[in-house]
Amino acid sequence: MTIPAVPFYSNRDDNMSCMVAAYRSIREYFEGEKFSWETMDEFTSYTPGKAVWTLTALTKMAAGPYDIRTIEPFDYRKYANQGRRYLEVALPAEQLEWQLAHSNILDIRQDIPAFLRTVKWENRNATTQDIDAMLTDGRLVFVTVNSKVLNAQDGYAAHAVVVIGREQGSYIVHDPGLPPHEARRVPRKLLLEAMGGEYNTAEVTGFKLKTKARQRLDQYVVSQRPRLSRAFIQKLCDDGKILVNGKPAKAGLKLKENDDVTVDYDEAILETVPDIDLPVLYEDADCIVMNKPAGVLTHVQGEFNPEATVASFLKKRGKDVVGERAGIVHRLDRATSGVIIGARTQHALSWLQQQFARRTAKKTYIAVVQGHMKQPEAIIDMPIERNPKAPATHRVHANGKHAITGYKVLQQNDKYSLLELHPETGRTHQLRVHLAHIGNPIVGDPLYGKGKYGDRLYLHAYKLEITLPDEQQRTFEAPLPPEFDEIMQ
Repeated sequence: MTIPAVPFYSNRDDNMSCMVAAYRSIREYFEGEKFSWETMDEFTSYTPGKAVWTLTALTKMAAGPYDIRTIEPFDYRKYANQGRRYLEVALPAEQLEWQLAHSNILDIRQDIPAFLRTVKWENRNATTQDIDAMLTDGRLVFVTVNSKVLNAQDGYAAHAVVVIGREQGSYIVHDPGLPPHEARRVPRKLLLEAMGGEYNTAEVTGFKLKTKARQRLDQYVVSQRPRLSRAFIQKLCDDGKILVNGKPAKAGLKLKENDDVTVDYDEAILETVPDIDLPVLYEDADCIVMNKPAGVLTHVQGEFNPEATVASFLKKRGKDVVGERAGIVHRLDRATSGVIIGARTQHALSWLQQQFARRTAKKTYIAVVQGHMKQPEAIIDMPIERNPKAPATHRVHANGKHAITGYKVLQQNDKYSLLELHPETGRTHQLRVHLAHIGNPIVGDPLYGKGKYGDRLYLHAYKLEITLPDEQQRTFEAPLPPEFDEIMQ
């Protein structure tokens, strides 16, 4: 069979990014666009040092332009209901030990309902015949294997490869490594053995793009113009810039196979981003520490958004960091002000990101909240998950991820309390969700409090303690904005 020209990426030095490398190859092949490591880390929910399970990325792809067929004996329904008890039954002891130590398996339960609603999932053992059928159907095939078996070694290490074709009794495999092997020839028998044999626990997933027929217009345009967001495509439709068979059409129109779709938009405009001048607290050859004002985005969400951001500020000052999120180590919400550190080199980026992933970077926030706290100092220990009824928000829920916030009351008046906050974990909207849940939402919060969009969110990243790439531990502080004192007076 003809072997397609699929881009190839090797694993990163931590040897935990094979899945991210594989998905980067798949997306670039089908979507015709380059994706940075940073973009793919966000897309796959990758955390440095942890191998990532695929269901979060699969859900996003199946909800978009991808026709996905996935086969796996791991029963996600049972795992969602039984938790670790199911893992101990479903996985061989050696695999379970590896997954608990080296992957994000304990963090995926909250994503299972969306996965089951969206992805075509077959709960059974996959075979090489399934791989053959997917290749014949024009798919690239993602396969999880034991890399030790693949490389004639003893033991177990979870790994991922992309099967791009077959030839004379062997599969042509992009193997991210380490060591990396582009277009590696793997005999059928060896691949099945690396999958675990006849009763394997491997995931086999085939990817191809959906046909135009029955797709919503906005979904189809996203598949053809991946740099544009669904929201911006909606705006183009409202402005009459997207035509179907020569006529303006609504974003939700269901297409027919022979419909002619025209998009009147020049993507060169996306390259025009205005300059921004951010207050710099510290700068050296490796990193820049800034005092981000409220209202400034950390980075765009991989979509059309021609505004200046922390990322665009860093991009012009970086050395070998690239992409829309070049140099972004961590993020602050648009409405949050304060200390944020960025990297100027790829080495510094990895060095700093690992400290956030391992929770050795210490962050201190200051917030003004509604009312008075029940205790002058306490720990809030409540799990957080995405709110299925309002996906843009999060909530406290028993099925959520572990989240801990410490607080201390610094000052109070008749209406408000000024708090010092110490997040021990870094969940999305963690401080906002925790404080709102206990009845003291942050002042100006439009999602969890009584604020309106455009208001100042009274949350400030006051202090960051971190070890720089020169191995010197430093503490950076951003002065409290004057409006915090004003509201407390």
